[in-house]
Amino acid sequence: MKLRRIGGLLLALAAAATLFATPAQATQGTWQTSLENLNLNGGSRTDAFYDTVLKITWLRDADVNGRMDWATANAWANNLTYGGYDDWRLPTMVDTGTSGCTYSVAGGTDCGYNVQTFSEGTVYSEMAHLSYVTLGNKGKCTPGYTSCTVQANWGMTNVGAFEGMDSFYYWSGLELASNSTHAWYFNTSEGFQAEGAKTNSFYAMAVRSGDIALPGSVPAETVPEPGTLALAAAALAGLGVVRRWRAVQA
Repeated sequence: MKLRRIGGLLLALAAAATLFATPAQATQGTWQTSLENLNLNGGSRTDAFYDTVLKITWLRDADVNGRMDWATANAWANNLTYGGYDDWRLPTMVDTGTSGCTYSVAGGTDCGYNVQTFSEGTVYSEMAHLSYVTLGNKGKCTPGYTSCTVQANWGMTNVGAFEGMDSFYYWSGLELASNSTHAWYFNTSEGFQAEGAKTNSFYAMAVRSGDIALPGSVPAETVPEPGTLALAAAALAGLGVVRRWRAVQA
């Protein structure tokens, strides 16, 4: 009975804390419904998210290993062991059309702005989907135009609940088929996907196919993190002030 009461109180505190979410967090992208919180090490802190659309798991820390060249980033992800799993990798994408960059600002290609993300079960770019759809960020160029017409509020304006996500370049795990010295990347700053020399020093996110919640672990959404609890406490304190003020005014 006591556990149920404590759980109910924690959920109430978490709900109260959502009142303080910023407009971008509350309305931008699908992350609040499409990303499920995971505790890979069995604790109470969210350290990964299961993407229910792409059917993959992202590590929460998008800057866990800093900037690296492609070979180092690829080796780091492939050799990473976290949460009891050792089959992590870099995000991937699909080189559609002719081999290499099929550039477009209008959208619907593999390179440039507004690239393909996901359609009818096919994942064309995990990083682009995360940026455009999950987080609701806009590319620099307006979709549908043959030349770049800059759209309002473009750029990485929302990172959801990720940590360390930078407005910069992130490696894909896919090597360029026509040139083994190049690999694909996604630029979160401008919402741009392209290919570049593997010697570049970019960030890398770790991802794994499928859902990897540990059996018996506590779902993160039932145990608010310290920041959430602080916001909830502030919310409840504010409600107490209002009630006292009303009592004085009565």
